[in-house]
Amino acid sequence: MDSEWREVRSLDGLWQFKLCPTDDPERGFREQWFAAMPSAEDPEVLDMPVPASYNDITQRADVRDHLGWAWYWRQAWVPRSWAGRRTVLRVGSAHYSAVVYVNGARAAEHSGGHLPFAADVTDLLLAGQANLVSIGVNNTLTDITVPQGRTVRKANSSSYVYPEGYETLEYNFDFFNYAGLHRPVLLYTTADTFVEDVTVTTTLAA
Repeated sequence: MDSEWREVRSLDGLWQFKLCPTDDPERGFREQWFAAMPSAEDPEVLDMPVPASYNDITQRADVRDHLGWAWYWRQAWVPRSWAGRRTVLRVGSAHYSAVVYVNGARAAEHSGGHLPFAADVTDLLLAGQANLVSIGVNNTLTDITVPQGRTVRKANSSSYVYPEGYETLEYNFDFFNYAGLHRPVLLYTTADTFVEDVTVTTTLAA
């Protein structure tokens, strides 16, 4: 919410979106997908609403069942009046881990999809221009994530024929691995003096 000291810009809406191949999970990093908007001629690029679970947006089974990295891109205009002002990028929820880039520079990384995270991006933004925000999201579950899960590589049998290298998640409870940017993404300014953290110390009264 805007205030005397804070201006807020929502980045919700349609983002560009692309799945990273499951059999080459580092491709997006190796090819530096985060450094530029994807080509409009790339047939694998989709318009993806944020916030949303990408699994249910299309009718494609590969999007619904994707395991691994998925990438988002959005141009964000920053007013000239924000020049020199402390600016924060806040992601409300990215399931289950995420890495954030602004104009090709890494701004933040986070694990724990149910909680928000934020990063000071003052030095990465260009006031009065369009800025590229790129977010990679990974929905892989492990023994230490919440919830827990494990990746299983499927082998062909007499009953099932899987693509070579096919992997899926397994978990022992009623659950579907919804993924994506599930809550709003915001840019906002703060005053030069700001509250960064609060510590509460309690005592026991007899």
